Amino acid sequence: MIDGFTVLAVRGIPDVQPGDDLAKLIVTAAPWLADGDILVVTSKIVSKAEGALADVPPGGPEREEARERILRSQTARAVATRGHTRIVQTHHGFVMASAGIDNSNVDRTQLVLLPEDPDRSARALRQALRDEYGLDVAIIVSDTMGRPWRNGLTDVALGCAGIEPLRDHRGETDPHGNELQITQMAVVDELAAAAELVKGKIDRVPVAVVRGLLTATRDSNGVIPTLIRDAEHDLFSLGTAEARAEGRREATGT
Repeated sequence: MIDGFTVLAVRGIPDVQPGDDLAKLIVTAAPWLADGDILVVTSKIVSKAEGALADVPPGGPEREEARERILRSQTARAVATRGHTRIVQTHHGFVMASAGIDNSNVDRTQLVLLPEDPDRSARALRQALRDEYGLDVAIIVSDTMGRPWRNGLTDVALGCAGIEPLRDHRGETDPHGNELQITQMAVVDELAAAAELVKGKIDRVPVAVVRGLLTATRDSNGVIPTLIRDAEHDLFSLGTAEARAEGRREATGT
């Protein structure tokens, strides 16, 4: 148990372009980085550095048609549609609006896609900071998502390296002697949300540092294999399937 930690904004990172060295940009803006820090990096700058961009017309119906084609290419499964809002599952397994496609803080002729493999991106950035600057830090690649049954958005982890995504309390006992059966805390999601408080959405602060939480970094399996729930264990997917089955029964009278 810890008594607290600090979240620090990394200011001064310029507009990222394809091919930019993220490790260099971050260290230049934050020469005070130290071993054990956790860097929470907005997925957008990872995508831009990796060239995960799609060209679109600057306006008109052609732009919307191009965006629709790109959305289809990034979609593994449509989850829900209401008006112009499309909730889909990406090829990574994330369920989010518009497959995470973003048109903010980018030229009108481009859209920003999610990184192809956010865990791999996190590992690469961690390795670069270690090899080039001798820093042993953890990395969380974050993005913003909505949540079922709740208004408002929060940042969550898309990828990580050097930190375990979950803190597993199963088998432990609480102060009353009750054994915990299912408690697994999504630590990287909690840290992504905390970091967003100093990054914001309009201040152009794409990186934050969490300090005082880790004493040592470690290898991990990453977000996608750890936090993405298998469909057969996902009650939200089950609810959708049940609703469809009920609709078919009502329509056919069986």
